[in-house]
Amino acid sequence: MTGARTRRIDGSEPPASLPAERGQGCCVPLGGTIRPLMRGMLAAPSTSTDTAHMRSALRDEPVSVLDRILAILDTVRESHGSTTITQLALATGIPKSTVSRLVGDLIRQRYLTRTDEGVMIGLRLFELGARASTPRRLSVAALPVLAELFNATGEHLNVAVQEGRDMLSVISVRGRLRPVPSRAGVRVPSATTALGKAVLAFTHDEALLGRVITGLDSSRRHTFEKELAAVRTEAVAIDRCETFPGVVGVASPVLSPERLPVAAISVAGPVTDMDPNRIAPLVRHAALALTHRLALQVA
Repeated sequence: MTGARTRRIDGSEPPASLPAERGQGCCVPLGGTIRPLMRGMLAAPSTSTDTAHMRSALRDEPVSVLDRILAILDTVRESHGSTTITQLALATGIPKSTVSRLVGDLIRQRYLTRTDEGVMIGLRLFELGARASTPRRLSVAALPVLAELFNATGEHLNVAVQEGRDMLSVISVRGRLRPVPSRAGVRVPSATTALGKAVLAFTHDEALLGRVITGLDSSRRHTFEKELAAVRTEAVAIDRCETFPGVVGVASPVLSPERLPVAAISVAGPVTDMDPNRIAPLVRHAALALTHRLALQVA
């Protein structure tokens, strides 16, 4: 009889057919896909690549290039020393060939460095970490210095750090100037401000100095280079209304023990009332005091 279900010898009926899983344009019986899938999952891994694939299946594998780079850096950091390309591939679930390529890029950019045992964190990450902590360290060290400088001048005060071709104000104390020429979080150009000149005079970053100078005409460039030479001698830079009309600024660099610029401190006031020659020694003294306080933090 057509359609009749065959009985087993013991009289029981066999189980109904398994439901089908719909594919694209066809129906694939689940019974035909489960066995190979389970065999693949239960089989012992034969290579490191298989292991990496299984790790990826158990957790989210980094997808974007940035995710993969961060996964590699985190893994190297967590190794507390050196690690190999193979270990990175196993730990991150990223294909070994991709890990090798990304690690090569990170080494060229000094985020990683090669060792006899593999790779480890490079100096550039330490440099970035030091820069990221600068505003906090400056705030702690600068407050008593700024209080003394404000009592002596009553003018607008700024502590700023280099950020590309600009100076980024990280601490600002309001003086009598209205409106306020700058405040914390505001960028001002390095080429015209006293803050910028104070830092650029001591920078060892020739590429940065070149980018700043490139934007100046030949006459202004010659004057600017003479100003930087004077700042190296006197440790004081002056902005004579170049950035803000009617506002004169006087700044001095805050240097590291290696005499590299960490920041600059400035006093700004109305050109009609503020004498740069009177303010200059006060600013220089404040910058030296802040330099010493920062050095004590490091020690």
